[in-house]
Amino acid sequence: MCIYASLCVNAQTLHAIIFADTNDPTIGVYDKQDYINMTLEVNTIASATGMRLKKYFFEGNICSPTNLSKTLDNLRTSKDDVIIFYYSGHGVRSINDRSPYPQMCLGSHYEEHFFPLEKVLTAVKSQPARLKIVLGDCCNSVGTGVAAKEYASKGATVLTHNPINTYTNLFMNYRGTVIASGSQMGENSTTVSWEDGRPAGGAFTVCFLSILQNAVSNGLDANWNEIMEVTRQTTREIREHTPVFDINLSAIENPHESVSPENIATSPASENDEEIDRIELLTAIGNENNSIEERVKIKDDALAYVFASPNTKVEVVGRNGKTIVSTESAADFMVRLSTAHNLLNLVEVDSKTTETGQYSYLKIHEIYKQQ
Repeated sequence: MCIYASLCVNAQTLHAIIFADTNDPTIGVYDKQDYINMTLEVNTIASATGMRLKKYFFEGNICSPTNLSKTLDNLRTSKDDVIIFYYSGHGVRSINDRSPYPQMCLGSHYEEHFFPLEKVLTAVKSQPARLKIVLGDCCNSVGTGVAAKEYASKGATVLTHNPINTYTNLFMNYRGTVIASGSQMGENSTTVSWEDGRPAGGAFTVCFLSILQNAVSNGLDANWNEIMEVTRQTTREIREHTPVFDINLSAIENPHESVSPENIATSPASENDEEIDRIELLTAIGNENNSIEERVKIKDDALAYVFASPNTKVEVVGRNGKTIVSTESAADFMVRLSTAHNLLNLVEVDSKTTETGQYSYLKIHEIYKQQ
């Protein structure tokens, strides 16, 4: 099978590290929604700013202290990169902890494995990346026997001029660190549900994303202090806990100007490459830097590689990760994808795969630029 090599762009990288304890029997369904919301958001940020997204996504059984340690130890960044770390799950603190931020349980029941949120900040500070953001939506209450340790739209996303301006300002024009968690010392973080009872996610995460997306959709000239302060106030209004944050940022000397976003997905030249990211390949097939004739020519080979069957079910969902916009077969999806206009990115929301890694079910969200 020959798969085309699309335009390669040297771009700054957004390193998105997301951990969510979706297996927890009490809050797992809320953590799952947080995971969906945050993975959608980092994909949107990357699409709006032109950064290449590098994913470090861990949920369910792979959300663990060991995987977090390995990820931080192996992280390699460049001077203009951005790091976003996010955790949703249980958290706790020792009565002797000096940090105002909690220890993350990360699916573990053994306190010696708990990982301080501030330890993540310490780790990423050593990286050359320009901007480092550390967010934790977890409890910050004192736990018995814990030792101290140091240290929402329904359709496709369409990026217009306003969100591109705001995303560019927040993620491209600052240098330094941001750390925040959903509750202050001694408090429990809580969850929220929609009016119909469906889990919306952690209160802090829901408020943070709501404030960020409101600023983005209205093209506001917002800064990080304003985003986090309004997030704190809004969280306090709907739940009885107070987020805490510390911001140490400076504006870069030569601010980036907003530019029209482009589909920068690349695909390997042949199937002999060691690893082919199937979502990256699908996004590359929707890349208008290649002619429709070229894209249509290789769609059948790509269909056979990516999907277990031409009849595999593909669901397209809205920005909330839940509302089903359309359902189609993999074959019909590939036809539409190979002739698509203005597609920037595809985000995998949920999937099932065979032993060979082919999709037997795929749920995605689509991100476009305005025509």
